Amino acid sequence: MFKPFAEEQSSSAIYDLTLENQFDRVNLYGNLQITKDQHGLAAAKALQALINQVVEVLEQEEHLPEHIEHQPEQEIENPFL
Repeated sequence: MFKPFAEEQSSSAIYDLTLENQFDRVNLYGNLQITKDQHGLAAAKALQALINQVVEVLEQEEHLPEHIEHQPEQEIENPFL
């Protein structure tokens, strides 16, 4: 079960859309097509449930900062070149 912000690098997927945990953020990446049919409705409800979990955790935080500084990833030399 996906618990937002609970552990580093756990993830959940809805088809090709991935939600990935970090302690200070949840990353969403990939692709999700919500079609106008029963499969689309199921996908939309699954996405809604996961996003609702993220919102609930954020709303429960007592001291939510205005903004978290994101350190850009540093590029390292490829040792194989």
